[in-house]
Amino acid sequence: MSKASTEETDLKKIHQEIKLVRMMSRPVVLTWWFLGVNIALWLLAKGYGIWLGDQGLGSIYLNAEQLTFFTGMKVNEAIEGGAWWRLLSSQYVHLDMMHLLLNCYGIFVLGRFLERCYGARRMLVLYVASGTVGSLASFLINPTPAGGASGAVFGLVGGLVVFGIKYRKSLPPELSRALTVGLAPWVVLSVGVGFLDAIPMDNAAHIGGLVTGALIASVMASRLRQRESRWRQRGLWVLSALVIAALIWMIAGWSEEAVQCLGSVEAYGQCYPELVDEILRVRQ
Repeated sequence: MSKASTEETDLKKIHQEIKLVRMMSRPVVLTWWFLGVNIALWLLAKGYGIWLGDQGLGSIYLNAEQLTFFTGMKVNEAIEGGAWWRLLSSQYVHLDMMHLLLNCYGIFVLGRFLERCYGARRMLVLYVASGTVGSLASFLINPTPAGGASGAVFGLVGGLVVFGIKYRKSLPPELSRALTVGLAPWVVLSVGVGFLDAIPMDNAAHIGGLVTGALIASVMASRLRQRESRWRQRGLWVLSALVIAALIWMIAGWSEEAVQCLGSVEAYGQCYPELVDEILRVRQ
């Protein structure tokens, strides 16, 4: 290789690294919002669940936050009855503190990187779509009530793996390998563990989110791309608007059910008679 070619290659690498540093120095907003919403909802549900317990509502199987979060869990019977907004609300339902911490850690580590790579609007579409498809997969395959952001977190993993492959020529080789070869064992282990009956994991949601995140990232342009076509920009705005509208619909449906069902032990029992009949202990 000639000296001129070597210098050109070195300059190209320097240019790539400068571009990557600039991208990684961008501020992150949406990821912090997702973290804040998940934490705030869990704290609210925990507190309200304790209040329900003080009013005489207890459960052998559900803890304080789960009693409250039953209003927004992925409950197949409720979804079949028309509460399709639960496919979205279940993404913000965490069943205990460890469940919350694990998912928030994933959002914190993966979300900040992905948001800097793709921007807040693309991150919003990928996160919510991955979580929703994950919930839908769980609804179709897993009859057990479930919740959590793990479908969306796996969507972030799928998005990062595709990013590492798709932009490998624009990334330092070490980073590209870290996002692909480095994440592969974690993906295989996490999905593999989900097939073990001894560990209660919603593998349908995980795989659904993972595949959705990868597919969306495969057609989405990152900030490493110089220009984006006008139709892609318009399509992104449309998708963002649809996601926001879906979230508003979710908030309306979830709020209505929470107001209707969480006011008293009697109201709770009327909303969820199957729980009262099967597992709830109402103290006299």
